[in-house]
Amino acid sequence: MSQPLSILIVVVALLQGCVTSKEVFLADGTKGHNINCGGSGMNYSNCLEKAGEVCGTRGYHLLNQQGEVVPFSQAIRELGANTQSSSVGYSTTSGAIITRNLLIKCK
Repeated sequence: MSQPLSILIVVVALLQGCVTSKEVFLADGTKGHNINCGGSGMNYSNCLEKAGEVCGTRGYHLLNQQGEVVPFSQAIRELGANTQSSSVGYSTTSGAIITRNLLIKCK
């Protein structure tokens, strides 16, 4: 494989993004997960899928940045609109890099 092609493959892979989960402690001292689904090829549905993998059959609560539970129906409307001022999830854009985060707590 030629070097320019290898570089192109790496760049495309980086722009597509990946989904990661990091265990965090919430304001009330309990454990939660900060799920990152950044990249131009991702959206919040990828974060929700990862939340299902992390919590399994127990299910999960979506949280706002203050650690309060947000009703799922409200969260889905806001995430679907992909707004910057959502009460659940948050995203940042820097050039071509998009970072999306979702805070969850397993039930």
